[in-house]
Amino acid sequence: MTKMKKILIVFFSVLLVLSLAGCGGGGAQTPPANEEGKVVKLKVYSAWAENNAMNVHLQPFIEKVKEKSNGTLEIVWGGGPEAIPTQQLAEAIKNQMVDIAWTAHTYNISHIPVLEGVKLSTYDFDELRTSGGFDFLDKLYQEKMNNHLLGHTMGGLEYNLYTTQKEVKSIADFKGMTIRGTPAYQAFVEGLGAAVVNTAPGEVYQALERNVVQGYGWPSVGIIDFGWHEVTGYCIEPSFYKVDGAILVSDKVWQTLNDTQKAALTDAAKEIEIETKEYYAKKIAEERQIIEQTGVKTITLPDDVAAEYLKIAYDSAWNNVIKNAPEDGPKLRELITKK
Repeated sequence: MTKMKKILIVFFSVLLVLSLAGCGGGGAQTPPANEEGKVVKLKVYSAWAENNAMNVHLQPFIEKVKEKSNGTLEIVWGGGPEAIPTQQLAEAIKNQMVDIAWTAHTYNISHIPVLEGVKLSTYDFDELRTSGGFDFLDKLYQEKMNNHLLGHTMGGLEYNLYTTQKEVKSIADFKGMTIRGTPAYQAFVEGLGAAVVNTAPGEVYQALERNVVQGYGWPSVGIIDFGWHEVTGYCIEPSFYKVDGAILVSDKVWQTLNDTQKAALTDAAKEIEIETKEYYAKKIAEERQIIEQTGVKTITLPDDVAAEYLKIAYDSAWNNVIKNAPEDGPKLRELITKK
């Protein structure tokens, strides 16, 4: 072999090694964080249409992130169900097709069954950051859906049962009733001795009006939006469960952000958790006053009945969670239930 051939072989060998390294031939590499001062634009996709009340704190979150990142992190509207149907959003999140998701734990149960239990937290959502519940959920999201949990969006918002004409004073009063429900609280309603009918929200008014159902479950605000207060007689207290809104960010995106930008997302989410508690406390009081003026009465169950009522609500739901997630269910229950 001539000296020139040896030189050429060495030259092309070096080129090959450099080429493989540049193409990731040595294995997947974590993308470097962007430089301080560089502006990054991310799209947020919501499980709800842009003007839906569930998005009420999205714009404040966007503004907080921009301010806290010194203008280097801009979040823009990507779309709601018209862009990615709600039932397909979980898959898009897992495949990291979505930069940021404004969604609910409930919608991701197909990938992480134990998320069905998040609504059963007896801690406020911001308190989960010290109870260990937040870290447990964040770890599950990273491992099973390639995302990071940033925070919760509807702190302070819970569910109530409402009835048309029957004034409920005991658990026995529910027997024989038919209540419009959803999978979120179907086991609870059945545990009360009532039958459950699943109907779309647009069909509820007529079902109540025609006495097809004698009650329904819904968050503590929002019945005015559908006009249901016009055919509702009673709102039952205590409320139960939590509306489990959540903010997620793709791991692929997270790895490209610098420390300032990561802190901006995290701190903005923490502030939203606190602000939503204050917001919904005021909103619930305002709506309750309005519907009471139209004739809807609030029934507060006696202490002993209320205790039994809530026990049925939580035991029935936890039984389902642990059945569907026998390993993670008990762990989650321990971390999100006050002793």
